[in-house]
Amino acid sequence: MQPGLLINRLTTPEVAALSICSMPNVTRIHASKQPRRPHHIADWAELRGFKQADIVRETGADKSLVSRWFNGSTPGLEWQDKLAELFHTEPESLFRHPDDDWLRRFFEDRGREEIERIKATLETAFPRKRA
Repeated sequence: MQPGLLINRLTTPEVAALSICSMPNVTRIHASKQPRRPHHIADWAELRGFKQADIVRETGADKSLVSRWFNGSTPGLEWQDKLAELFHTEPESLFRHPDDDWLRRFFEDRGREEIERIKATLETAFPRKRA
């Protein structure tokens, strides 16, 4: 019997049971694949003066893989570690723009009162221009 004919003969509950039984295999097959997550690898590369070819050479990644990263594909965890090391940052920082990451690190471990003083100083030194 052809595989398609078997599915056609099964009732709806049987098809649902068949699908549920096979789901763990799908999860296991794709366990190493990262969910798509917006990142700023191109921004980090630009900040550090790297071209795609430089990243290929420095990380040992395949040229097509690096190209996919620059087109929005999320690198796997092992590549995130290598990229973070190359860009002199933390893996989680790849998912923030380098400017946002700098600000996060600047305000890290500062108290609320100190942050408010810094903000007031910045607003005084750099007033917004009114249109």
